[in-house]
Amino acid sequence: MVKIVDIEPGSIAEELGIKAGDYLISVNGHKIRDRLDYRFYQADERLEVLIKQGDEEIIFDIEKDADESLGLELEEMKLMACGNNCVFCFVYQNPKGMRKTLYFKDEDYRYSFLYGHYVTMTTLKQADLDRIAEQRLSPLYISVHSTDTETRKLLLGIKRDDHLLEKIEFLTRNGIELHAQIVLVPGINDGKIFNQTVLDLKKYFPGVRSVAVVPLGLTRHRNHLMPLRIHTQQELKEAIQHVNGLREKLREELGVYFVYLADEFFIKAGEGIPPAEYYDEFYQIENGVGEFRDMIDRFNEAYASMPGQIDRPIRITWATGTLAHDNLKKHIIEPLSKIKNLEIDLIPVENYFYGPTIGVSGLLVARDFYEQLKDRNLGDVILLPPRVLNEEGVFLDDWTVDDLEQKLGKKCHVYQEEIESFVDVIRNLSIAADINKVAVN
Repeated sequence: MVKIVDIEPGSIAEELGIKAGDYLISVNGHKIRDRLDYRFYQADERLEVLIKQGDEEIIFDIEKDADESLGLELEEMKLMACGNNCVFCFVYQNPKGMRKTLYFKDEDYRYSFLYGHYVTMTTLKQADLDRIAEQRLSPLYISVHSTDTETRKLLLGIKRDDHLLEKIEFLTRNGIELHAQIVLVPGINDGKIFNQTVLDLKKYFPGVRSVAVVPLGLTRHRNHLMPLRIHTQQELKEAIQHVNGLREKLREELGVYFVYLADEFFIKAGEGIPPAEYYDEFYQIENGVGEFRDMIDRFNEAYASMPGQIDRPIRITWATGTLAHDNLKKHIIEPLSKIKNLEIDLIPVENYFYGPTIGVSGLLVARDFYEQLKDRNLGDVILLPPRVLNEEGVFLDDWTVDDLEQKLGKKCHVYQEEIESFVDVIRNLSIAADINKVAVN
């Protein structure tokens, strides 16, 4: 039974007198547990819908088109918690005193389908697998790390064999597409273990469509955790070379490269970002695999049509993580500097909160922005990277953009737009900066 939180105006539900605050119990005899059940079972043309209104249960017999929605908005799904104790889990590497939600570990295949969250599938029962297959919850994104049982148990902090490959076999046999992730940990799941993991996953291609390899990330808050280390630059170079050799063989056999290294490998190794062909269909771009290449190529395509100047002079301080700095400067900032009336000062912000080994922009906190920007000439406006805010507009350290603006005395804009729209964003920022000056004066 799931609570109905809203009704679409003009919908079947509104015509039947179903209201927000009612509860959806079942559709055609199927108990409704969440939005996914509702989405799947309401697709039939003839429906028997059981609704609870107050203390009364009412059955509605409905005939509709197959693609017509009933118009029910159901409450948000409650995230399923993760019971693993992964040795590199980022939750365990958070400092004390942060908001409670940052200490919650999720392991929810429904959110993997809806939003691309990565799940280990350790707790999936046959009933869950059957539901995934029946409701076509595809694609799913899975954290594999290793197919060697003992290595996987060590990395995930579990004591039993979770029969990963059996679950993969079932899902792929039933038409579910999977995208796998390997967090590469030096001395644990690299070398022969890594090779075997790739070969095991390859057996299920194209059901297992891609394998992303991301480097280990460690914060400075690892007290009482298993000792781990990050890759040296030389190890990163060797990993790139090794994986490239595997990829060539895989492409000959499968027609695609199948395995894709995250951008961080190339950046920290001091290598150039590969061309678009490296990534095939950019299967795991949201996981930082090909994100830079995609941004650079889209910017280059748009840059040809950008104007030679903007309407009024504006000076921007663009703050970014240390990982993104050099590529942003070379591929984005230098071309933009040719636009008259536009001056951009790109500032790499060190992550003091989590430690200097964490270079991604999305894990920067407002306090680090403040401490490293406060004594600078900030120009007209500050541009902040995307993903630094949660859905409520709050940084990881609970500051808001307004808090940061008040402390710096300068307008801040979190850049969420597509890179192609940069000049339009600049124009809007220029107008906003002028308004800000008028308000201050």
